Amino acid sequence: MVEHEDPNVAARQAARVVASVGDRSEEVAQVKEQLIRFGYMAPDGDPGPRDEYTRALERSVLLFQRYAHLPATGRLDIATLKLLSSPRCGVKDIPPEALAEALVNAGDEATDPFTFRFNTQPWQNYNLTYRIYNGTPDVANEVAIIDQAFAVWQAVSPLRFTRLTGAANINVGWETGDHGDGFPFDGAGTIVAHGFFPENGRLHFDDAEGWSTTSGNVDLLNVAIHEIGHVLGLGHSRTTDAIMWPFVQNGRHNLGEEDIRGILSIYPFLAGSTDRAAAVHVWAFAGGTGSAVLDLGHARRFIAWSEVTFNDSLARNDRDNATAMDIFTVDGNTPGWVGSGGDHLGSAGAPSNLFPGAMVGFGRRVQFRLSTMHSADLEAYGVGCVLVL
Repeated sequence: MVEHEDPNVAARQAARVVASVGDRSEEVAQVKEQLIRFGYMAPDGDPGPRDEYTRALERSVLLFQRYAHLPATGRLDIATLKLLSSPRCGVKDIPPEALAEALVNAGDEATDPFTFRFNTQPWQNYNLTYRIYNGTPDVANEVAIIDQAFAVWQAVSPLRFTRLTGAANINVGWETGDHGDGFPFDGAGTIVAHGFFPENGRLHFDDAEGWSTTSGNVDLLNVAIHEIGHVLGLGHSRTTDAIMWPFVQNGRHNLGEEDIRGILSIYPFLAGSTDRAAAVHVWAFAGGTGSAVLDLGHARRFIAWSEVTFNDSLARNDRDNATAMDIFTVDGNTPGWVGSGGDHLGSAGAPSNLFPGAMVGFGRRVQFRLSTMHSADLEAYGVGCVLVL
């Protein structure tokens, strides 16, 4: 007779509390170190003893649980401990500039669709080169796997990648321990790799891990696709079906919709024009964002405006659906906030990513962005227009 585990028993075991406010142990100290490393607590964010479960630690645990879609209790339970020690990327989940806001629950993207997503500035060149300067004994075809990972991003964006043997924009290799970049690996264990944001160009895998081309050990292709996302400027995602989810997903080699929206938000397809008047067309995925850049050929004084011309309600056009089309950047610089905080503009104190829908300016590249909000059942089409003055 085969015995099956009762799911209710498993759930109760996962929820079993290991530590809470007032407890002291070496395990608590290790959890603090992990939360600092992954961006949930500032290095000086807890004035209490290193091994004490303080109120500051409770807030950080609560933030991690919300980020990872775990029951948000603020107490350290088995499920939280297990995920904290799971194989993952070494890049912080929450950038330092967003931490203070996140700790007071402002800008919680689970409930606030206008929350600004923290990505870095992109590479200025869409034609990028990469070099693989060493390999790992664990797999025989690591070069082909890295090539395949770059091809995944190339297939959904205007980016083009070329592998070189000499100097290149992006340098890929295997390192161990403290390898001189300020972010040492921890041996076979939690952190398996890290990639640096543009235009640093470094991408490192931990050679202490057991790398694999199958579902066993650490899936090299899955991790390579993820780390290339960082090298291109993407941060981590809270969406578990995104390749930019912080944790290793063995066997997953395709991008999620959020990954595609993210890469196109910082590397939009370009439309060129030297005419006095020009337009660019933008489509937004359901619940997401579309973007396109109009290149005027050289810096010119212009008036630009945008408008949504078509909404496709995939299910129902309820009152919470909304669309907005705006001028997101001019030559890579944001033209300024329309508003922040308040109803439908983001949580109190959180930045709102609403920008002007029309403006008079000076520049060469005008980026338009079309967003759908509040619902996953609404897609939209819009047009961005520029008239040279």
